[in-house]
Amino acid sequence: MRLRNYIFPLFLLMLFLSGCGSMSSLKKKKGESATDAANLVSNLLAAPPVTELTASYSSNVNGTRISGQIRMRRDHSVQINANVLGLMEVGRIEFLPDRVILIDRVHNVYSACYYSDIPYRNEIGLDFYMVQALFWNRMFSPGSGDAVRASSRLVKGSPNADGNVPVLETEYGYQFMTNGVNRLLSSVKSGKSYKVGIDYSDFSEIKAGFEFPNTLGVNLTFPDITLPLNIRMSQISVEKKSWPDMTQISSRMKKVSFDELIDGLGL
Repeated sequence: MRLRNYIFPLFLLMLFLSGCGSMSSLKKKKGESATDAANLVSNLLAAPPVTELTASYSSNVNGTRISGQIRMRRDHSVQINANVLGLMEVGRIEFLPDRVILIDRVHNVYSACYYSDIPYRNEIGLDFYMVQALFWNRMFSPGSGDAVRASSRLVKGSPNADGNVPVLETEYGYQFMTNGVNRLLSSVKSGKSYKVGIDYSDFSEIKAGFEFPNTLGVNLTFPDITLPLNIRMSQISVEKKSWPDMTQISSRMKKVSFDELIDGLGL
């Protein structure tokens, strides 16, 4: 199967590296109160205390250094661009509440599609709010609509040997590992023919009471392909800035289908 079938999961997870953690202790620990479990789930479902975040990132992909910027405005947009040699933007992906936009500046084309058109969408429950949660270091339950419903789908387990606490999402089978208080350490989703693992590490406090991971990554595994990435974040800022939720696309750019855009990349 060609890489085109994995390109959306890759774009979605391009800033993370696997860190599965054991989920073998999902029985509630004796003596632990329901309040403790509810507090942990509430902490990691709650919206961050900031509405915007921007950061630079860098990675090495098959010997080529890739860098770029992530820009997030809560409930409005998640934008990621990619530069080569730190000089020229070659591509951009923007997640909006109702659609996803891919921009290929090398070939001067772009594509826009709905979440329902994305491969594996039904299996992973992909929508804007899931993407937003992943990038903001939050737990989630796809399609839940609100924190109250999402919390009813999240089951807290017993601490492991390192003191980290697993949480199972029961609707889609997402497995989260937390520090038991306020950090999401990893997210894992496995199916019959795929596995995606996300890890968050090197946390720092970027605003009073809000810690954010500086090192992110992904390990995306399918029957005929494995795609690992390791990303380092820098220059993280939560100051409000005047960037648009959606990039203004030049009239000189040609709109193409998703398949045509991927064909142009030779994938």
